[in-house]
Amino acid sequence: MRMKKYVMLLSFTVMMVVGVFTWGVFSRNSVVPVSIVKVNPVTVENSVTCSGRVERVSMHNVYSPSAAFVSQVYVQLGDKVTQGQRLMDIQVPSSASDSSSSSDSELGGTYESLLNQYSGQSQITTRTITSPYEGKITSLSVANQGYVQAGTPVAVISDSSDMLQVRLSVNESQISDIKKGQKAIITGVGFKNTAYTGTVKSISAEAKQMVSTTGQETVVEVIVSVEKPGSDIKPGYTAKAKIITSENPDVLIAPYNAVRADKNGNEYVFKLKEKKAVKTPVVTNREFDDGFEITSGLSENDEVIANPDSVSNGAHVIPKESSVSSDD
Repeated sequence: MRMKKYVMLLSFTVMMVVGVFTWGVFSRNSVVPVSIVKVNPVTVENSVTCSGRVERVSMHNVYSPSAAFVSQVYVQLGDKVTQGQRLMDIQVPSSASDSSSSSDSELGGTYESLLNQYSGQSQITTRTITSPYEGKITSLSVANQGYVQAGTPVAVISDSSDMLQVRLSVNESQISDIKKGQKAIITGVGFKNTAYTGTVKSISAEAKQMVSTTGQETVVEVIVSVEKPGSDIKPGYTAKAKIITSENPDVLIAPYNAVRADKNGNEYVFKLKEKKAVKTPVVTNREFDDGFEITSGLSENDEVIANPDSVSNGAHVIPKESSVSSDD
């Protein structure tokens, strides 16, 4: 009788051990490994990416606003100038429009005699002509105490040979987001080890038709400067420019692959809470390159599950990076 009791106790113990082991294996297999993303406020960017070709910057003519006398020239042929630098002072009589039609013979005489002639007839206004571009003075058609007629260039500014720009073709659906002065990141297969910064310099006033791999599209030309170009970027190379159209600080972003919607269109994510997946309604707003802006439902440092298709509300989960390997 006592032997039978020992046998029963032993059998029960073995069954308990087997049961605990089986439950442990089952529980372990039922825990879903997941990828976790921590939500923190970040500065996010909106951008437009377009392609084009690298080229040298062209020459630019500088004109007087009207016929005028040149009182002082501040630059010489060959000088390098910056945008906004003073080039010359001119003295413009109010009747300059009439004088601009005068013949060369009628404009004979010295600077002083001509100026005295006009000062007796009208008021003289002094104006300063500044350089609208950065570059090198390659032509200077006026001198001190000279006279310039309307429509005649007073100087030509050529961008130095090491100054480059990218001529981009921007689709009409994106051009409204681009403004002069926006920063850009320039990359290309010909200079794949370097990313250059640049600035939007000009936007064409007209659109044009262009044939692409997807058919004909309407584009607008945009010029982006290349800052401090190196020897690896050359005129004629193809290039891509990522133009930063806006920067938004302190935005909570959830990755696109973390946000789901039910059949009624209500959006939600699965938060990690005490090793469980907790279905959490959220409200999204703007879309950025990295994901949706979350305006309600999440807080700083919340952890959400990316690609939550394999989990359900309340499921036991474990982050992949902290999962126990099969060799343990």
